[in-house]
Amino acid sequence: MKKFEFLPLTFSLLIFLVGVLGCGQRMLEIGVPVKVDSEIDIDRYQKLAVLPFVQGELYTKSSNGLLDNNASLENMGPEIALQLRHRLSRHRAFEVVDSQETAEMIAGENLPGNVFEVEGQKQIAQIGEYLESSAVITGSFRFFTTSEPRRHYRERYSPGLQRYISDYQDYLQKNYILVLRVVLVDVDSQKIIWDDVYRATASEAHSLGTLIVSQIASSDSTFRRLAKQSISQFIKKIAPHYEREDRYIALSPN
Repeated sequence: MKKFEFLPLTFSLLIFLVGVLGCGQRMLEIGVPVKVDSEIDIDRYQKLAVLPFVQGELYTKSSNGLLDNNASLENMGPEIALQLRHRLSRHRAFEVVDSQETAEMIAGENLPGNVFEVEGQKQIAQIGEYLESSAVITGSFRFFTTSEPRRHYRERYSPGLQRYISDYQDYLQKNYILVLRVVLVDVDSQKIIWDDVYRATASEAHSLGTLIVSQIASSDSTFRRLAKQSISQFIKKIAPHYEREDRYIALSPN
């Protein structure tokens, strides 16, 4: 779990602020870097292997009206792994098996379609053992789009009425939704030690004509951007890092 340094000072700081503010003193706000620990045992899981992600279960249309867009992204599983491998390698806490070594190991292998089953976890762990890693990161993704009518209200000046009037413009909003499920499989126990879902969204405003064009255009760039956001959420959970926390200093009335 996260462990914030200076936590014991929080209550004392609140009491101090109440006293100072009551005396009418001016306060200076400063940002202090506070270390956030990893939510996994980084002493045990130092060397990580990352395998390509697989597409989640496909639906032509889900019950809430989201259109499954996975079919146009057949090669994005390795792309997610590449992004994740690059981000992890920037953290000193981890040693990451490089892309070439991983690709050579899994060449010709039939990766499990469902890592959440016992046999799938066993196969993933065996690959991690061959790569001499302590844990393996993999998972699944689903990419959806949906469109909905929207109305934008604004105020504009009417020369005829010589006053401002309310006006609106109708448009169509296209939403992109990426659901990324990330798991860590312990090589020794051959069991999942981390399983979490990360969701990222983006929106575009369209007319009817541009919406039709967007339906047949490539959405690879949007997918990569949303994958980057989801990966960042995951990295913040497992990699030690610093976050900004506000502190207050009482200034002398002189």
